[in-house]
Amino acid sequence: MLKRWICLLAALLGLATPALAEVWAGTTVALETVPVLAEEAGTAAAVDAVVGQRVEAGDALVELKADRAFASQDGTVSLVEAQAGETANGAVLEIAPVERYTVHCTVDKAWQSAASTLVHAGETLYMKCTADGTHRAVGIVSQIDGSEYRVLTLGGELYVGETVYLYRDADFTASERVGIGTVVVSDTERYEASGTLTRLCVEAGDAVERGQLLYEVGGGTIASTEAGILADISCQPGDPVSKGQIVATLVPEDAVGVEIAVDEAAVNRIAVGDSAQLILAGREDEAAVPGTVVEIRDSGEAGTYAVILRYASPEALPLGMSVEARL
Repeated sequence: MLKRWICLLAALLGLATPALAEVWAGTTVALETVPVLAEEAGTAAAVDAVVGQRVEAGDALVELKADRAFASQDGTVSLVEAQAGETANGAVLEIAPVERYTVHCTVDKAWQSAASTLVHAGETLYMKCTADGTHRAVGIVSQIDGSEYRVLTLGGELYVGETVYLYRDADFTASERVGIGTVVVSDTERYEASGTLTRLCVEAGDAVERGQLLYEVGGGTIASTEAGILADISCQPGDPVSKGQIVATLVPEDAVGVEIAVDEAAVNRIAVGDSAQLILAGREDEAAVPGTVVEIRDSGEAGTYAVILRYASPEALPLGMSVEARL
């Protein structure tokens, strides 16, 4: 009789007997992600972190090797258009070659023999003007394009615009003539780059040798922008990295949650805002971690819904960790 009165009183007061908590298997997932962008271009030299690792803001993720520019020929730095620390988007510097003149040549007027109409890159030729032969020079074949070729002068005196005959011997033997050419001023070589000029190794007026380092662009360290778990790294050592490229993805410390799969028959008993107790796999002896239902959505599988929980522990749990959730 007393038990009946207690139940009736509970009903009149709107009280309900608490239901037993249901237990669901779940997995830790990312509730949100943050991309890490490369501020400079370069080549990945080393990857300093691994997926799943917890990182602090400022921790190195990827080391970039700077792109280097080397002199392609001997010359003198004639113009510098950017300084270290500045962003370059085009010309960085210009180098005037040591050889003041270039002779654009053709095998026309060569001695009529197979050998005279066939020149080779790197061979030495002797030149004299066609007017009276008083202007003479020596040079080396630098470029060949079919019947046309280019000669860089190494010594002597020629006038820009004059026409010269070219020979294989210093005596200017007629049978050794291999063509005719026009003298022009050697082109100044421009060196261009895009990115921050991190190192400049020469100044205007400096003499440089072929193969000498001129400047470096980019490089440095790509660091974590905030504390969290590294979810992805999209480059490996040796990969080119462009400015603004996403090289890694972070899950902030407070953005790791739990996802559980709930069947259609049970999902109606769960609502956003419901409390949960989370038991971590391998830590059954520890106290349960409190959590809250923050989202319920279709899982994409027939008859199943994904219930997303946010937990209150200050610890950033590893992604993919098994969890039991009691709702």
